[in-house]
Amino acid sequence: MRKRVQRRPFDTFKYILRKVILLLLAVIVAFPLLYMFSSSFFSPKDFNNLRLFTVTPRWSNYAKALGHGYFGSFIFNSIGTSVLAALIRTCVVVLAAFAFTHLRFKGKNLILGALVLTLFVPQEAILYQNYKTVATLGMLNTWAGIIATSLFSAAQMLLLMGSFVSHGMQAYDAARIDGASDIRYIWDVLLPLSGPAVLTVMIQTLITTFNNYLWPLLVTNRPRSRTIQVGITMLGFSESGETGAQMAALVMVTVPFLVIMALAKKRIETALISK
Repeated sequence: MRKRVQRRPFDTFKYILRKVILLLLAVIVAFPLLYMFSSSFFSPKDFNNLRLFTVTPRWSNYAKALGHGYFGSFIFNSIGTSVLAALIRTCVVVLAAFAFTHLRFKGKNLILGALVLTLFVPQEAILYQNYKTVATLGMLNTWAGIIATSLFSAAQMLLLMGSFVSHGMQAYDAARIDGASDIRYIWDVLLPLSGPAVLTVMIQTLITTFNNYLWPLLVTNRPRSRTIQVGITMLGFSESGETGAQMAALVMVTVPFLVIMALAKKRIETALISK
């Protein structure tokens, strides 16, 4: 029979204290989300009282949010630009990480150093120049303009470089001897081996682009071209006293990403632990 391990009183106290602290932290993190969901059923009068739940939930708040003339366009633009940016950036950083870890070319260290230095440049410092470039190219009020600044990340490139280096060069040398091209090696060998890291890059880009507010606000001035993060502030529910409808819109925007994070939780944890 397996012997039961008896805890000493001090160990038991530490165990209980750790669980209590974790529970408190979980409550602190989850409370804004729970309140947002609860308040999405509030009537205008409920917001004037300090309460967490309403006695008579108003399901019509969701109907009002969905029935807004531009809500569908906001959602479509956000999902479209986020998915497009995630796919393009993932391809770019995968190819860049492969080049810096598997290929030899002149000026490699110099180029790599220049890319890493971009991590120290605040985005606000180049905001005007980026806007001027996008405007000059005629990409205002377009998906291309919205995702123009989201197509590369030096930090994500370094993440993939660490993952690629950990697999060694033996598989690449064997693939080259067998006559496989670099693209074939990346697709058939490197991506399956680095799946968690690549998935992490894609999900990070998807969520970051979807949640971006300032840049889409600058490069769009037509309601139908704007994303949901900008559009929520333009729905006009708060001015009319229908804050519950605005909260309902926030719930419909937030829940899909919570589902994505829950489904991809294991793979993301694997990628972070491997680093």
